[in-house]
Amino acid sequence: MSNEQAKAEMVELLDEMRSQLREVARIQRERALITGRATVRKRVTVTTDANGIVREVRFGSRIADLSYAEIADALVRASGDAAADAARQVHELMAPLQRQRSGMPVLSDLVKGAPDIRAVLPPLTGELPPHEDSQQLCAEDIRDRDPGAMFRESGW
Repeated sequence: MSNEQAKAEMVELLDEMRSQLREVARIQRERALITGRATVRKRVTVTTDANGIVREVRFGSRIADLSYAEIADALVRASGDAAADAARQVHELMAPLQRQRSGMPVLSDLVKGAPDIRAVLPPLTGELPPHEDSQQLCAEDIRDRDPGAMFRESGW
């Protein structure tokens, strides 16, 4: 490969990296606006942020028709469904960048001993760290929990 050709490929690769960094910044801004929403039993609606953290719970006008255990079960199910909705939206938002990134050449293919450019780009996990003021539950916490237990134990 000629020196001029190598320079041209390097410039193209660096332009691509800059473009991807701008795209990552755009995705981060859009991701911050994602909310998941789910309604269970037409009476319990939960809204989560992109991390699946519950941000709002609304009860319908006929919530009193349900027992505490039914309300708790609906709340847990709606929370899980809302988190899954948010995760799906995050995945869809990130998919084009994931595909583009997988096709990027490795810099060391162009310049012997050079680092892999993908190593300096932010990871595309789709997750952001949780807010310091919130407690994040994992899926097992929700799935394995007896939905009405905390209401029965507290005498609610």
